[in-house]
Amino acid sequence: MSNSNNAVQSIADVNLWLKLRGNSDLTLADIPSILPLRWAYFRDNWNFLLANLKPKVAASTDPDSFNSQIVSLTALINSQRFNTYINPFSNGNVVGQYYFVFDQILIADISLSNEEQTILVNEEARVKAFTKNDFLKAQSNIIIYRDQLTDTYGLGDATYNTVVNRSATPTQVAASIANTTYLLQFQNSLKTIDFILANLFAVDEALDPFALARANANNPDINIGQYASGTLVRLNYGESLATLANRTLGDPNAWIDIALANGLKPPYIDEEGQALPLIANGSGNQINISGTDATGNPNIEKLYINQPLFIQSTTQVVPSQRVITSIKQIPISGEIVIELSGGSNLDQYTVINQANVRVFLPRTTNSNFYILIPSANPLPNSRKEDIPWFLTSAGNDLQQMKVDLAIDVNGDINFASNGDLVLSYGIENAIQAVRLMVITELGSLRYHPNYGLVNMVGMTNADLGALRDILVQSLTSQIASDSRFDRVEHISVTSIANSTNPGGPSGLLVQLSVRLAGGSNIVPISFTVNGT
Repeated sequence: MSNSNNAVQSIADVNLWLKLRGNSDLTLADIPSILPLRWAYFRDNWNFLLANLKPKVAASTDPDSFNSQIVSLTALINSQRFNTYINPFSNGNVVGQYYFVFDQILIADISLSNEEQTILVNEEARVKAFTKNDFLKAQSNIIIYRDQLTDTYGLGDATYNTVVNRSATPTQVAASIANTTYLLQFQNSLKTIDFILANLFAVDEALDPFALARANANNPDINIGQYASGTLVRLNYGESLATLANRTLGDPNAWIDIALANGLKPPYIDEEGQALPLIANGSGNQINISGTDATGNPNIEKLYINQPLFIQSTTQVVPSQRVITSIKQIPISGEIVIELSGGSNLDQYTVINQANVRVFLPRTTNSNFYILIPSANPLPNSRKEDIPWFLTSAGNDLQQMKVDLAIDVNGDINFASNGDLVLSYGIENAIQAVRLMVITELGSLRYHPNYGLVNMVGMTNADLGALRDILVQSLTSQIASDSRFDRVEHISVTSIANSTNPGGPSGLLVQLSVRLAGGSNIVPISFTVNGT
């Protein structure tokens, strides 16, 4: 297929996908592959169709283009009415040339032939199964033909061509209003695809967005990098994410990596924002704005906790950047009460001095803020392990035992007689580390689910060998995961009388010797597990 046919088919696919999800009525423009079979229908019924189309012109999104297409299609039909050798609708460009006309003719209003019905069913099944790759392919098709048309009409942009590394072709015709309207159709379709990609295939912020993006892409033509760190830069005014990616990463196509790293969604960049006037003088850290803006849109939808904004007035002309810390809306009046970070000096912003806050679209950035540029290079390890004075003369193995707060046998923090916290270090800290490991149930710590000893509750002494194996495996794996220890030198598990329930099930005595890292010191440790 030609670039034009690919682009037109892609637009039709996107529109069909949206309509199928919304159970909307389908038109001939949604299934362009049916049109070559419909030439005789239009030729023989054009006067009837024309009478139904003309009343719809005024209510269309672009009456001038719609009317122009009606006039042009009328001329085509009249000139080819008696030509039995040529089917004008076999040209793939016919959909784009007369899109407004075909988009007003419902498929439900015409009787489809068996062949046309088969095409319809197959097209619906194909588009319903669309994945992210299909939308990216459609996006690429539209961009290629849009850029080609832009060159044809002499509307190209040298900066854009440099960023995307393409060579422009010479102008062929001067752009007319109809030409620019035609281009606008392609641009609107690209915005629709951006919206679909940003919402249908959105990533969970709690997970690695790059890993998810790579998994979702499943396309060798889409290279989403692996990143270990990042640097903060400012977006230049008027710069797009593509030009930013080209400037910082050397690849304009890496704009999606920047968008992922910063959690951005269309339109990605919002330089203008919207100024919302205060309806009462500021007080402390609090300002009040109306529930709706000048056009009646709710302001609450434009605000979120931790949102950066700017506040200024005619007397405080330099904008002050603040962050929203609290949002409350009064139920009856709809008035919104906002608390901001920073100094409690918002009383200097008054209604008489036209005080206002400027907010920006959620999940966008602009030249006022820093943006994270992902990097494959890990951050340098600048951490310095200072040796405290009381361990400077100790051996290397004792220095590696780290320094922690001292915890007593009940799990409470130890305090010295003067009220200071007691520190645990050296061999004592090694013993404490093992003790805490033993008394902590595996999986009980939310942020350290792999720390602790396996839970023995509910296990019986019927198979003492199995119990021993479970305990030994759990202990040795925990010791091995702690950098303070080298290895378990010896471990034994023996059956003993139940100390808390005489006559009850026997308990277990665990004895182990642990070699400290960085030396030859071995620490003996023992504990019991009572039967239940």
